[in-house]
Formats: sequence, structure tokens, C-alpha cells
Amino acid sequence: MPFIPVAIASALQSLSNQTNKGVILFNQGNYDEAVQLFQDTVSASKNFLNSPHEEAESSASGEIMLSMRVLPSPRNNDLHCNKDTPVYTNAFDVAMTLAGGVEASCGQQMKQGNAVGGESCLLFSRLSIVLIYNLALAHHAAALSSTDSDARKRRTNLSKARDLYSLAYSIPQQDGKEIIDAALLPLFVQAILNNLGHCYASLDDREMSLACFELLLNSIIVSQQNLSEACLYDGRSIACFLDNTLFLILRNPRVAPAA
Repeated sequence: MPFIPVAIASALQSLSNQTNKGVILFNQGNYDEAVQLFQDTVSASKNFLNSPHEEAESSASGEIMLSMRVLPSPRNNDLHCNKDTPVYTNAFDVAMTLAGGVEASCGQQMKQGNAVGGESCLLFSRLSIVLIYNLALAHHAAALSSTDSDARKRRTNLSKARDLYSLAYSIPQQDGKEIIDAALLPLFVQAILNNLGHCYASLDDREMSLACFELLLNSIIVSQQNLSEACLYDGRSIACFLDNTLFLILRNPRVAPAA
């Protein structure tokens, strides 16, 4: 558990709380409100990262121990089917853990005007990628819930979801460290590819949809070969992803993952 400057820990805690409030709105079906809250939280995160900040005088040398866990938020119905294509509709919660209280002097202290760096930057990156995914999912769900008379709004939401899923998928490792915990990474990546493939298909881009589902199937095969008890998987998630890649398996049965 890394030591983080108090001001940064406080900002991360506030942003993670906002993220989880957005997840609650999403799970209640209030997709437009969830979109707005996730978007506001993304903006707040950017503003904090791009602004110089100082520790309060009373805690200028203080740091706090902080850890972050990302977990799928449980839902009663985690599969939303549209035109026989399942979409993974679990948003992701962020759990922040503070321990040890404020330390008088631990490690490298944050200087006045310094930008966020090191472990703090890693935690912000982790929060950011969850926010981007959840925002994409909220747009995606809004598109799925729109009526036939809202074709323009539906397409706008699908396009935004596609772009945000693509951004979440493209975020690289940071300094050789996984931004998403190894146990969650296969599920997170596969959820993005699954939903991105659906977005492309719904936007009539069959070539890109096929590319996403091919990447999804490859990821499933690799993760099943390396499956361990630590991996965060459940049968319904795998069933969702396999439904979308079944046509690829039937086309070449030798690529099917082991049961």
C-alpha cells in the first residue's frame, strides 16, 4: 500500500465516491444522469491533474497510506440483449482503502506546485480508465434504451460509446505497471472488446466489429489457458462473450477455448 500525499488521497477519495454514485444511477436505469455525473467526474479529475496544488499548511509533510480496488458492480440482470447480441452491462466500482492515518514524514514529500506523480499518478490512471469505461457504458445503455423514434440520439450515444471504449482499450501500461489489477484485467479488456464490437455492428461497421470479436476470442483463449483462482470471472460473463464469438468458433472449431 503506497504512501500518498493527503491532498491527493482526499481528491482520489472524492472522485471515487462520485464514480460510485454514477454506478448507482446507472444500475437504477438513469442513464442520462449517470452520463452527466461520470462526465463531470472526468472533468474534475482532469482539472485536478492539470492544476498545481499545495498541501494545507497543517499537513504539508503529511502522507497517508492508500490503496484502490476495482470490482464489477453486481446487477440482477447483467446481460442486455439487442438484436441477439449480448452486451456486458456491469459498470465498475472503485473501492478506496485508507490505513495508518497521517504520517509525519514518510518517503518523498510533495513539494509546493508539484504535479501528481509516481504512485499517485498510477492511482489516478486507474480511476480514469474506470471512469472512461463507465461513461462509455452509460452512453451505450442510453442508446439501447432509446425508442425507435430517437434514432439520431441512439446513433449519437453509440458513437460516443465507441470512441470512449476505444480510448479505454488504448490506455497503455504505465512504467511497466498494470493500471488494472491482473485478476480483473481479462474481464475488463473482454468487456470493452465485446461492447465495442456491438457498437461497431450497430453503427453498420461490420469490418471493425469483426476485428473486435476476433480480438475478444483470442483474449478468451489466452485467459482460459492462464486461468487461475485469482481471476475475476463468472459463468454469465463468459457466456456473454462466447455468444458474440460463436460464429468465429463455428468457422474454425480448433480455436474454441477448452471447457
